[in-house]
Amino acid sequence: MTLLALALRVTHLGRSLFTDETYSLALAQRGFGHMFGLFGYEANGTPYPLVLWPLIRLLGTSETVLRAPAVLAGAASVPALWWAAKRLGYRDAVALGAAGLLAVNPMAVWYSQEARPYALVMLAACLAFGALPGLLASPTPATGAQAGNRTRNSTRAMLGYVAAMALLGYSDLLALPIALPAQWLMARRSGREGMRRWLWSLAAVLVCCIPLLVAAMIARSRRNALYWLPKLSRSLVEGAVQEFTGGLSGVSAVRWATVLAVVVLVAAAWWYRRAVALNKLAVPALWGLAPPALLLAVSAVEPVFWPRYAILALPGLCLLVAEAAGLLLGRERGPGRGRAASAGAALAVACLVAVTAAGLVGDARQQSVLQESWPPTVAWLRAERLPREAVMVDNALVLPSLGYYDPAFRAPDGVVVVQEWHDRPLPAGFVGYRDRTSYGSVPIGPPSVASFKELAKRGGGVWLVVSEVDERLQEDPRTGAAVAWARQHCQIRGRASVGVWILHATGCSTSSARTGGDSGST
Repeated sequence: MTLLALALRVTHLGRSLFTDETYSLALAQRGFGHMFGLFGYEANGTPYPLVLWPLIRLLGTSETVLRAPAVLAGAASVPALWWAAKRLGYRDAVALGAAGLLAVNPMAVWYSQEARPYALVMLAACLAFGALPGLLASPTPATGAQAGNRTRNSTRAMLGYVAAMALLGYSDLLALPIALPAQWLMARRSGREGMRRWLWSLAAVLVCCIPLLVAAMIARSRRNALYWLPKLSRSLVEGAVQEFTGGLSGVSAVRWATVLAVVVLVAAAWWYRRAVALNKLAVPALWGLAPPALLLAVSAVEPVFWPRYAILALPGLCLLVAEAAGLLLGRERGPGRGRAASAGAALAVACLVAVTAAGLVGDARQQSVLQESWPPTVAWLRAERLPREAVMVDNALVLPSLGYYDPAFRAPDGVVVVQEWHDRPLPAGFVGYRDRTSYGSVPIGPPSVASFKELAKRGGGVWLVVSEVDERLQEDPRTGAAVAWARQHCQIRGRASVGVWILHATGCSTSSARTGGDSGST
């Protein structure tokens, strides 16, 4: 199953980088001490650039290298979930089933191919839940060497739990509190002594996370990194269900097949095995359902929910499905109950096959998905842009992506530039804009007619690069006044790819007379 997970995750690693991924690279390209200073801007996800820092100095900065840590963490989550399920007391078949479901889940596969810390979140969650039973176990009376061994095992369990939870917090600050409900239930079941040890361990986790909290407060004082999140809505919930079931494949049939199979499976397990279902399903249900539910509840007041922020729930959902199937497949075959047992087993197998098949379809369909496609449009910019021509970029947040694919937009030392950090000079000819709630010191966009005309007066042409447009927060620059003016007074050509749009205006007349028109694809 681990090899299957790895095989699914090494596909399509060379696709164009998404803007968020270039920020991981930007941090790792700085000096080690400088990178730590910049965590005051990018507090979340700090382990990923730390892993990248030596890696890019040894192997380069290709898309595959940048995504390699995510691939390995995502594949390692599969045996980690198997181990956690075994430690939680589930049978071999259930542990293997949960690991297999995580191996093929499209969302897990996608974020194991992205140079961001979400695969580390899944891995850390599995390790934390797997370490917790050893921490909570009540020591039995022993003497001599046996007592020493038990003390060492308890200490190792505590250190492992604290380390895993710290990794979870540093990988995603929001993941730490939303993992607690399921762990609280485990601690409560272990008795007063287990609860005491858990609370002390959480205090140790909090101490370990003090630098993270300081960095997060500094970052929050500078800007709200979650400004772009939408308000709670039905479409947001539906999109989350689609992503948890079908990844970014966009295939609604995968969502419906998965949801139907899971609901039927859990409901049947509850109906047939009410005596034990609550005890067996409670922990994985809280692990899998509480994180998104908590984020959605908070979002009713302040938007904090986006599907990947609740990705730690995926292993719990896989364990929930596997255990529900295990309850049906493991039913007692007592007198007069053979037919019901066979029906339950057949239903469990059918649902597991449906979930697995839907996941594999989602995996296949999302291999061709791109969040942004920079190479084709930037290749045109690199080939035809003259040194004196200005490049207007809206949104300026995408400058690292532009610099990754066009060396002209990198710093003199070759690293990608992040405008907000002010640690490298802006590239020659770069003119950046932002939406009204975004961060950085560039002007609020979209570009005005006056700014476009001013650049056109300098001679040559003017380029406009548009990406990361959120029409809730800003007028679309592609339909703004500056582009409308350019269509009337310049010769324009355009190129568009997934998530990226570039316009080249030449021969502009700054008078009111029209001197040019559309002379290329737009």
